[in-house]
Amino acid sequence: GHVEAARLVLEKGAEVDRADKDDWTPLFYACCNGHVDVARLLLDKGAEITQASKNGMTPLDVAKNNHHDAVVALLEEQLDLKFPLHAAARTGDVDAMTQLLDDGAAVNQAPGGGATSLFIACKKGHIDAARLLLERGAEVDRAAEKGKWKGATPLLVACYEGHV
Repeated sequence: GHVEAARLVLEKGAEVDRADKDDWTPLFYACCNGHVDVARLLLDKGAEITQASKNGMTPLDVAKNNHHDAVVALLEEQLDLKFPLHAAARTGDVDAMTQLLDDGAAVNQAPGGGATSLFIACKKGHIDAARLLLERGAEVDRAAEKGKWKGATPLLVACYEGHV
């Protein structure tokens, strides 16, 4: 009944992104507790996937920290659809990245203040992808502003992951 209850109150006008004192929205709670169907409903109703809480965590961070793999997969799929350059950087697909950048994708976009595509490429060790992003004007020292990697630069994450 959790999905039905959530659907009912949303249909009656509940704010999908109404946050509590810690800036946790309903999506945070669904992700924290592994309620993938509720998370899907909230996303379908427009919940902000990149919103950060007071401590800088995102719904994806919360789902990962609680080992809710189905919720993590849902959120990553939604982020990939919303931010295709990030998805291509995660897989190192230079051809797709080139096309996206040629079509006007923002090279320094950091959804909700999180990681840039360069950060993601460096984290995954995709050198050709990182090179392309730098050639296209990516900010080399732009740090993530929230989440697990808050304050970390592409260089820091590359070193942490052993991609040097």
